Amino acid sequence: MDDPAWITEAITHPLAWATVRAQALDSRDWLVLAGILVFQRLCVHIGMWTYCLAVLPGTALHEAMHWVVAALLGARPTMPTLVPQRTPMGWRLGSVRFQAGYFRSLPIALAPVALAPLSFWWATTFMPGAGSGVAYGLHAWLAASAFGASVPSTQDWSVAAPALLVGAVVGVALWVVI
Repeated sequence: MDDPAWITEAITHPLAWATVRAQALDSRDWLVLAGILVFQRLCVHIGMWTYCLAVLPGTALHEAMHWVVAALLGARPTMPTLVPQRTPMGWRLGSVRFQAGYFRSLPIALAPVALAPLSFWWATTFMPGAGSGVAYGLHAWLAASAFGASVPSTQDWSVAAPALLVGAVVGVALWVVI
């Protein structure tokens, strides 16, 4: 993986790249990753603070993705907060505030989706050589947490919705006209 050609391969032939990378993990690795995701979801039933701690790495990565994309797009993001807050709609595990119009808000709101391939890369790069000790567990926890955090939150979808709606209307209009 020291050769940067893997990036070009992943972009030009993503399915072939993913198929080859997936072979780096054996069935035990996949079970460990799935087990961590299930454990994280079950932590809600233990207590909210337990859940917050269990998903903290994923929450930090999720909010960091919003922050990085907002900064790249000049949306003046605030530093991410990772202190859970109770809201009328449930719990907010973290947040990043930014100032952007509808169309710049779309990539910012959906930025955590990029964590899915990143988590896959992390798992297939670092888990196979980590043995079965603490390093293996930390790599698995980080990869599973990143994958779990790649799903946009309800708030993310509500920020992205106006741009998605306008884009859909424009796309349908262009399709009908052309």
